[in-house]
Amino acid sequence: MPIDRNFLQYGVQSADMEIIEQSCRECGIDCEWLRENILRPYNNQRNDKNVVEPKEIAKILKKALRKIPS
Repeated sequence: MPIDRNFLQYGVQSADMEIIEQSCRECGIDCEWLRENILRPYNNQRNDKNVVEPKEIAKILKKALRKIPS
């Protein structure tokens, strides 16, 4: 069975990433921005600590919102 690169990088399986990408397109959100500014930091935090506290999630989201592409 091949390695699921989406899961390794973002903590989301490829089938689920397809759903996320479709939702992003429908909402006019840049999926690459979402991956790099929300999914990857969240996955990294989860891998480091196993549990991500709501305070840490809020910090990830606030930082991502400052990087919204115009």
